[in-house]
Amino acid sequence: MFELLKVEARKALNILEKHEFVRIYTHYDADGIASGAIIATSLLRMGKSFQVSFLSGLNEGVEEDELIVFADMGSGYPDVISSLESDVIVVDHHFPVGRIEPKKNFAHINPHLSGIDGSFELSASATAYVLAQELGDNRDLSAIALVGIIGDKQRITGGNLQVVRNGIENGFIEEKDGLRLISGKVRDVLKLSLEPFLDFYSKEDELEEFLEKTGIDGEMNVDDLTAEEERKVANAIALRIMKMNSYPGVFEDVAGKKFYLKKEIIANAVMMSEVINATGRKANQSVGFGICMRDESFLTKGYKMWKKFTEEIHQEIDRMRYEVKEGRCIRYLVMENGTSTGPIASVFSRYLFSDRPFIALNIKKDGRVKVSARSNRKMAEIIDLAEVMRNAAEKTGGRGGGHAVAAGANITADVVDDFIREVDRLCCIQSGWN
Repeated sequence: MFELLKVEARKALNILEKHEFVRIYTHYDADGIASGAIIATSLLRMGKSFQVSFLSGLNEGVEEDELIVFADMGSGYPDVISSLESDVIVVDHHFPVGRIEPKKNFAHINPHLSGIDGSFELSASATAYVLAQELGDNRDLSAIALVGIIGDKQRITGGNLQVVRNGIENGFIEEKDGLRLISGKVRDVLKLSLEPFLDFYSKEDELEEFLEKTGIDGEMNVDDLTAEEERKVANAIALRIMKMNSYPGVFEDVAGKKFYLKKEIIANAVMMSEVINATGRKANQSVGFGICMRDESFLTKGYKMWKKFTEEIHQEIDRMRYEVKEGRCIRYLVMENGTSTGPIASVFSRYLFSDRPFIALNIKKDGRVKVSARSNRKMAEIIDLAEVMRNAAEKTGGRGGGHAVAAGANITADVVDDFIREVDRLCCIQSGWN
């Protein structure tokens, strides 16, 4: 499956062998941080020096160097990549847009260019793992790749499954039957969980009633539940999700198999992914990066950031769920200086408003606007949010892209209304709902 990817990975190896220092730019979410850590660890083992920077997109600008590696970004910025007077390696899983015309040595490792669906079946971190395996014996980094796979809400199928199986076979990942939940006391997990989102955060009475009916002690640790106790929790969660306006496929994403990382400093793969993601969303990516590099000195700070971020998201969901507006073919939410658009758009699109694409816009104090668009796998068959975000942003002077099911854009505050109208129009055209 990876043969074509390996061809590009070997080209990347040939480029890397010519340099002693590598400048790495990677995305700031869990998949991007995991990708950066996989590449950095591989380079360390080769005796190379590196510097890592975390970006929300290449619109933020990059500094030239002799060799630049882009992780979880780059394929959608052919103009930026083509303008660089550097050797360049792109390790990305977003759909390539336009033609890259490099000025110097170039390798482009992207599953879409090898017949693999990077939107669902190979994350950026799993793509980075393919590269890492060409750079040396880096089989242990399959566990870090899994962190990115989970963080990007990808399916463990296709290329992702091959990476995970490699980790299991070599003793770095342990697979068990059960629910993919964060770690902690059952009561706290049900209250704080965003995937699945169970809407218990400000509903203590409902939570206690749920625990009583389920017959589970809320003070037990989730990771210590017996198979029978976990089955009871799973059935109760399924019933609660069914009563919400959830996308029917969400339960499949959390039930069936759970994963533990045998060599990482956070064992529960979902918990590690959530912590890494929170550090990125709170603009403290170096903490998440340190955890991926197995530096225990970052653990306490990472957990604190995760708890604070998760509580802020729940509070924002409680405040904003009644501010959601409707277009003809979309639902959208406009926030000012909000916590983070991505997790909120994910919860709203998967659990509360799952029948249409959901667009979350966050207007910042400096006039910039961060946009996150989310839907589900079924809806992605008829509406490509990456194309919608790219075209709507370009029409309003911004920049956008991503995946069919999860995309984003950067625009300015003065064009918000025009942008929303254009997004709605494009979604109506693609879906045929108008």
